Amino acid sequence: MANHVHFTIQVQGIEDEQFNSQVKWEKRTIKDWNGNDMEVNQIVELEEQPFMDVGEKLYTEQGWMENSYDWYCDNVGAKWCHIDEMQDGYITGYSAWRQPHEMVLNILEHFANKYNTEVSGSMTYEDEFRNFMGKQYYGTVCGTVYDEDEVWSAWEGDYCETDADELMVAFNELYPSIDTESEDFDYYGEYKVDGETIYPNEVLDEIADKFWEDC
Repeated sequence: MANHVHFTIQVQGIEDEQFNSQVKWEKRTIKDWNGNDMEVNQIVELEEQPFMDVGEKLYTEQGWMENSYDWYCDNVGAKWCHIDEMQDGYITGYSAWRQPHEMVLNILEHFANKYNTEVSGSMTYEDEFRNFMGKQYYGTVCGTVYDEDEVWSAWEGDYCETDADELMVAFNELYPSIDTESEDFDYYGEYKVDGETIYPNEVLDEIADKFWEDC
């Protein structure tokens, strides 16, 4: 099973109403906990969203996207990607193995060209096992094509990234008396250091939070 990479994307430079108008929803019938039909309003798949009208999409007679793996890798940045929330310039979700870097570029280019304005954005991302975590900044710039058509293009800016090993180095600097290399070391265990009760997993969460604040 692929590692989930959780992400939050923020789009800036357009009004919330402009952003929301480009998010496609549809009413679907699902089963509730008792097995009864219930109607809900759900975000449609990424390939059907107006802001992801990129790349060649091939469909079977049954309507399934037959080149979804290649399309997602090329245009989203991961072999699959699930969106949890998408409203008022914020997008949250999770993807397989890698953050959806290419999707952010496509989103910014769509909105910049749709409203002919400079759009910027950022994405925080974190592998579920903290093999990597980071923050990437993005922007757009307007140029001309054949001296007549103005086209906005997205670019990637500064970023910061860390991983579980670097977080552990910071932990060891704080608590050198705890042998994290020992076979008995327990991330969720309880340790006494100078009269203080230490839970390594909580300390590592605090170190990760400090990383986000400084990023």
